Amino acid sequence: MRLPNPYSLEETLEKLRHRLAAAYNEDALTLLEKAVTKARDDRSYAKQFEKTLQRGSTIELRECLSRFGDYFEHSRDAPSYYPHHDAVNGIDCAFYAILFEAAHPDTRQDHQ
Repeated sequence: MRLPNPYSLEETLEKLRHRLAAAYNEDALTLLEKAVTKARDDRSYAKQFEKTLQRGSTIELRECLSRFGDYFEHSRDAPSYYPHHDAVNGIDCAFYAILFEAAHPDTRQDHQ
């Protein structure tokens, strides 16, 4: 499912950082910062990263973040069992929550 992203890249990143920090999802936050750093250093990746966050899907997000790990990696023997997979899913969940709230502001749970 794709939802329109009304936010700029910087606004999207700020919202993602805030949501991931609020959820104490350090692994996802670390992965997001790796992608931001890569985008600063690599113009081609920057275009892919921005496109993914502006119009992307879960599959495109997995592909974009695949430079940092294998989403379909085998389970580890001890926690965290799927660190990259879990970090990508954390970013994806936060991203779609942001987009859903923008598309349906009447469903926000933090308003009074």
